[in-house]
Amino acid sequence: MTLDTTADRSTADAHLGSLAIHGDVDSFPAHAELVRTLLHVGRFATLTTNTTSGHAAPGFPYGSFVAYSVLDDGSPLLCISDLAEHTRNARADARAGMLLSGLPVDDRADPLDRPRASLVGRLASFEPSETEVEAHVELHPGAVGYVDFDDFGWWRLSIDAARYIGGFGHMSWVSGADIAAARPDSVLAGSSTAVEHMNADHADAVLDMAHVLAGITDAISARVHAIDRHGMTLYADRGANAPLVTARVAFVDGPLASADDVRGAVVALARRARERAEESE
Repeated sequence: MTLDTTADRSTADAHLGSLAIHGDVDSFPAHAELVRTLLHVGRFATLTTNTTSGHAAPGFPYGSFVAYSVLDDGSPLLCISDLAEHTRNARADARAGMLLSGLPVDDRADPLDRPRASLVGRLASFEPSETEVEAHVELHPGAVGYVDFDDFGWWRLSIDAARYIGGFGHMSWVSGADIAAARPDSVLAGSSTAVEHMNADHADAVLDMAHVLAGITDAISARVHAIDRHGMTLYADRGANAPLVTARVAFVDGPLASADDVRGAVVALARRARERAEESE
């Protein structure tokens, strides 16, 4: 099966052209789930607010690096100084954004092909519960030195929407409601070691999966780009200066419960690829 992403694209995405994705395309995680996973693994992000004073004229985007934790509804929680430019900006104009990146994927990937998300919403002062403060400090131990300062306050970014980009040609807008309803993918969040191991020690098995399970019969090599609870994303090389081909391979027994299940699930995929290859000989 091949997915043509020219279908159901917004006008704004028309410049992307088509991206053929081979294999079990229905096993791609929902983008809302991927945004929640980015929020879960990130801890740090670029916050953007609109300038209101200072050397810049009002209305220009202003970026700053911030530490955050995540509330139950997926909203980022920040503890920031009243003296910071982004705080002054937010008091005058609540509209704000946040750029996230950091999902574990193949280290050989082009940095512009790595997953990220741009959140847009409104930044407002917030009164966290004691549990929420403790969770933030546990994630950012250095914050214990200033969370009780009079000139620091708690702020919450309520997410209206997010633009998720999973790589070249793989993107969409996600609503804030969908992000709130989603949960992080614990398999994807903890998969970096498994990705490295498959590419370093099991390249032949990955190529078999691309050939047999994804139908990319002319691939000369393949590597794992990412592993999530639903399956694996592969990049296959067909040589002769041809572009890399993206493929999805779903796990045999369905979604995994944790990263501890990855090894067994990958072994089952390798076995299935080998058996089907032998049947076709």
